[in-house]
Amino acid sequence: MKPSLRKFMVGACLCFLAGALNAAELHVGDTPVLPAVRSIDGKTIDAAALRGKVLVVSYFSSGCPFCMNEAPKLQKLYRENRDKLTVIGVNIERNDPEQRAKTERWIAKYKLSYPVTTDFSAFENAFGRLKGLPVNQVFDKNGKALRIDIGEIFDEDFDDIARLAR
Repeated sequence: MKPSLRKFMVGACLCFLAGALNAAELHVGDTPVLPAVRSIDGKTIDAAALRGKVLVVSYFSSGCPFCMNEAPKLQKLYRENRDKLTVIGVNIERNDPEQRAKTERWIAKYKLSYPVTTDFSAFENAFGRLKGLPVNQVFDKNGKALRIDIGEIFDEDFDDIARLAR
């Protein structure tokens, strides 16, 4: 093997390993430390204060049609179960200079009353990279991951989540 190819291969392997070691990945059964973040209205979303309720962390992009389908269903889930469940919306468009404005329009369009944040990096650092969109991560009252849904979820899935909260 040529020395230049060997250097490339070694470098590529080291980069892959470094990425793999640095990337946390959330799995069902994990009890991760939830990041403390600020909602779009400036309130602190304190992870410790979320204990005792089922938590849904829902990642979205303002241009995602599947996210658009889920948004009113998430609001309904929250509205009907807010005493036992909370939802945190996380806009993933962190490199978009219009992220805040898009998030504010999203909240207004879907009349969201649950907290929404643009601090995607904090969640990515805690839970790892997303593998699709939308993504919904559901945690029990003690913070244990119960389900991780990649891709659009449907009415029966929202019903299942509501049952988990009861």
